[in-house]
Amino acid sequence: MKYYQDFLPSQQSFNERVGVADEFDAAVGRVALGFSFLEDTASNMIAMLAGCDAVVGCIVTAELSFRQKLNELSSLIKQVLPTLVAPEHRTVIEDQTDELLAICWRSEELRNTYLHSTYAREERVKITAKAKHGLRMQSEAVHAGLLLDVADFIVYSGMELESLPMMLNMADQSSAGDDYVSYSRSGAIVRTFRFGEFKQT
Repeated sequence: MKYYQDFLPSQQSFNERVGVADEFDAAVGRVALGFSFLEDTASNMIAMLAGCDAVVGCIVTAELSFRQKLNELSSLIKQVLPTLVAPEHRTVIEDQTDELLAICWRSEELRNTYLHSTYAREERVKITAKAKHGLRMQSEAVHAGLLLDVADFIVYSGMELESLPMMLNMADQSSAGDDYVSYSRSGAIVRTFRFGEFKQT
């Protein structure tokens, strides 16, 4: 491989290299960033429900796919719900958490649809070859506004997932900033998640 260079980051800014951002490209980026937020939130919820600290939480979730994280989260909800929610409220909370997980699954489907496709500018082509139906090709006209709708739905799912501790009576309030989300109960902080909380040195 002596003829190939390793990846060497450029020192140029975005404007120097590309110029004014294209709205279509920017909308695709918002889908990716929104899903990153949703996936990080799922990891946080697994750690909170399992009672893990930051290091153990990272160990448990770091190698899981998003699909595996949702399966893990669903199992943890079923495990802790009887100890956190009064019997007379369980059916309602079970329905709410099922709906919450459903929008997270839908967010993954949307991410896969719009990021795992081939684009010729504003036309998206998705090719699959599943055992059930063989080769299929789906095409769709896509514009920046549609991609922003997808990104908004994914971010909405992440924000709803952040409310899970309140659903399960683990907290009664949350607050968030650019790099953290914190949960409290009766005025006392019960858990705070910070971006990059576990940094290996």
